[in-house]
Amino acid sequence: MFQSQISRVPLVAEIGRGGYRRDELCWPWFLDTSNTGDIAVADTDNHRVQIFNTHTHQSMFEPYGTQGHGQDNLCNPRSIKYSPIPALHFTVADTGNRRIVLLRINHREGRLEQIGEFGKTLFREPTDITCDWRTGMMYVTDTSLNKVTVHDKYGDLVSELRCHPKKPLYQPMGITVDEKSRIFVTDTGNNCVKIFDKSGEFIQDIGGLGTGMGEFNRPKGICVDRRGYIFIADEGNSRIQMWSPDLRYMTEAITMLPMPKGVAAHNQLFVTTGDQSAFIKAFNC
Repeated sequence: MFQSQISRVPLVAEIGRGGYRRDELCWPWFLDTSNTGDIAVADTDNHRVQIFNTHTHQSMFEPYGTQGHGQDNLCNPRSIKYSPIPALHFTVADTGNRRIVLLRINHREGRLEQIGEFGKTLFREPTDITCDWRTGMMYVTDTSLNKVTVHDKYGDLVSELRCHPKKPLYQPMGITVDEKSRIFVTDTGNNCVKIFDKSGEFIQDIGGLGTGMGEFNRPKGICVDRRGYIFIADEGNSRIQMWSPDLRYMTEAITMLPMPKGVAAHNQLFVTTGDQSAFIKAFNC
């Protein structure tokens, strides 16, 4: 059992030991949870994605993807997110192939299958993707190009998020949207989180480089729970930090985590870490 100093929430489960077989993971990045609590994870160094059952903690389908550049291939995917768009169940940031891959569940055959892709001539390093369940708009962080692009439900480019002229993005990675359609971006190179309104205009940023409360060192994943609280994987400080819906700093939810990258919330808080004995940690929150 992984030993962590947990300041606010107890560790309740560990998922995905290191390896290349089904149910095993190799240096996963970002993850997401469904309305029922099932867990989708980018199994990054295995060049695939997996979906884990919330109760059994076993994969529900054969892992999707093998290393390559064509149909049904992935190359170091960093993110997978559930999609609200009908007939589209998952979006995958296929980082090494510089594209977003669109997946659905083939219920008859019990597997995931690719139904499309976009962005191959647009992206250089797509790292995360999220979808606003109210508008259907998709948002993609491109870490190398230092921007966040906005796409319609077909993947067509609509616009980009607009930063303050004196506060440009530098190596953006994680992204999420809350119930007010505010967009939260981990501006990793600037060690802060930038917040935008639903029209893509900059509102404010939170954080800054440091080890104190509310400061960051290479923040990566970010999520908003059903109550509107914001959780941020502060990788360089080995912790998860929590902010209120009105953007007040709350607490260190979890500390002493080895290299936390992704974070997702349902009834529990799920975190991808660098612990090869079980890469995903589940906490009551």
